[in-house]
Amino acid sequence: MTIVESTLTVRDGSAYFLKPTPIVHDQRVTLHHWQLRDEVLALSASELFFPCGQTVYKYNYKTRQRQPLIRDLGYPPTCMTTGYGYWAAGGERGDLTLCDIHSHYQLSIPASPSRSINNGLCFTKSGHDLRLLVSNNDATLRVFSVPLLQLLETIDFRTSVNHAAASPDGTMMVSVGDDSTVHLFKLNSNGHYEKMSTMAASRDANFSVSWNHSSEKFAVASQDGTVHIWDIRSQEPLFKFGGEQNSITKTAARCVKFSQGGAVDLMAYSEHVSHVSIIDARTFDTQQTLRVGPATRDTPITGLSFSPDSHRMFVGLENAILEYQLDTGSRRQFPDGSLI
Repeated sequence: MTIVESTLTVRDGSAYFLKPTPIVHDQRVTLHHWQLRDEVLALSASELFFPCGQTVYKYNYKTRQRQPLIRDLGYPPTCMTTGYGYWAAGGERGDLTLCDIHSHYQLSIPASPSRSINNGLCFTKSGHDLRLLVSNNDATLRVFSVPLLQLLETIDFRTSVNHAAASPDGTMMVSVGDDSTVHLFKLNSNGHYEKMSTMAASRDANFSVSWNHSSEKFAVASQDGTVHIWDIRSQEPLFKFGGEQNSITKTAARCVKFSQGGAVDLMAYSEHVSHVSIIDARTFDTQQTLRVGPATRDTPITGLSFSPDSHRMFVGLENAILEYQLDTGSRRQFPDGSLI
């Protein structure tokens, strides 16, 4: 049985709360890279995607029914993403698979001994053009067309690229990798990414990026346990969370997500094991930290996701997925709001 404990930390504001016990879904979520932990994806108001071995499942968390999206992917997925009716996965030898969720369309780029691991994926749309951003260990960010997977652009970096995320309005993109540098790009009139600025704040590699719903702020999660929040108009981070613990590996910030329901305005980030922090993304002055799993041992976290309507938050473990319901009514009515 999955045991969940909740502890509370408040930063200069009133606390909001989660129910002490979430809904527990007995579903295994397997990790295929010890640092890449974004393997639970909320697609709709009822569905989750996650891998178990080389099979990717579509799970209805309301009916508790699951079915394979792809029964045998042919490789263990190191990263996945969804968006605009598509799902994509990447593997450790440059494998790349694209699937139309609502049809039988599927297209793959096979593995190659000369290719490196795909660390992160992101769909983005500019006008009528849908694209897939692929972050790779070979120090490149590749931009592919969707659904044909034609290579449109390759952006070179000095170190491995761990993740890139496009803003919801499609006009900007942030990329991070195996150093402390954060790169901010804009999409120019020719449809290519043009670097706007380079920033740094953490002491180690960065692994995850997320934008808020208005495309005005973004967050970066780092191996050193910190999460920094930037405004696109500033070279310096506005806020910092985490980084106070001694164990860099256990407290590494692996995955950061903003809720995309505008009136809810929350941000959450998961650590390597055991802890998830939820933050008021309006004021950034209130933080709650959850401990998942028993206090006597570390519990690996396999993923973190808000539902698209921001009514729920999901935390993936190796042997379960935890579902937390958010008090969206309080968030809409009051500045500080609450989670119950």
